[in-house]
Amino acid sequence: MPSGRAIDHVALAVRDLDRAAAVWQGLGFTLTPRAMHEDRMGTSNRLAQFAGRNFVELLEVDRPDRLQRHDLSGNPPFYGFGDHNRRFLARREGLSMLVFASDDARADLAGFQAAGLRTAAPFDFERQAVLPDGARVTVSFSLAFAWSEAMPDIGFFACQNRAQQYFWKPDYQRHDNGAAGIAAVYLASPEPERDAAFVSRLFGGEVTPADGGFRVACGPHAGLVLAPDAVAALDPSSPAASTGTPLLAGLRLATREPRPLTPSAAACGAFIEWVA
Repeated sequence: MPSGRAIDHVALAVRDLDRAAAVWQGLGFTLTPRAMHEDRMGTSNRLAQFAGRNFVELLEVDRPDRLQRHDLSGNPPFYGFGDHNRRFLARREGLSMLVFASDDARADLAGFQAAGLRTAAPFDFERQAVLPDGARVTVSFSLAFAWSEAMPDIGFFACQNRAQQYFWKPDYQRHDNGAAGIAAVYLASPEPERDAAFVSRLFGGEVTPADGGFRVACGPHAGLVLAPDAVAALDPSSPAASTGTPLLAGLRLATREPRPLTPSAAACGAFIEWVA
């Protein structure tokens, strides 16, 4: 069996959700209707769900004055979902968070602590969602955060979806471009071995060498932790190739037919590699 934990989703932080949604719809994605998180998060989203049971979250910080700020030295520490994205967007748009599927966020939090990772209090929240038939329902989640001080621009957490019967809908998983799921996430790092080891410590994914860096098993998916020049060879437009700090650079999406790579500049800061 594959090691590690499956990727649940990635957050793509954008400054204008309507504009970003138009870009992604132009790339052939079906998106869920706009949904608003709680004020303490200060964010709103639209999702590209996939039949492979993961998704891309287009995320805007639309209430920055209401969100709850980081308190990483608190007792217990508080990790601000919205605040991380607010800080990220002060520098750039792009992939801001890598999220793993969870059946029990509190158990995962205990696992992070046992692995010696920095953690925060568990975070529970609800939001309204619109189903394909127009009905409104409440979906709810529990999050378990861990972070690396060496990767301040990347948020990591496990997400327990507590209302899956309302969340996953086939109508939202049919995309004109044939996308069926996230197969891998690219992380650009000036120290790939160090940062691959951190991703591995989250859920015990096996680390193996890859061209330009390392592959971390994430259940049926993968984290590809590559040096900046290896990312630049894939996508010269990627901001991750030149910032000097670790960044999530792009996605590998499974689709019906392979097609040319979509560069970061054409997809709101994250390249898309399309593989059959």
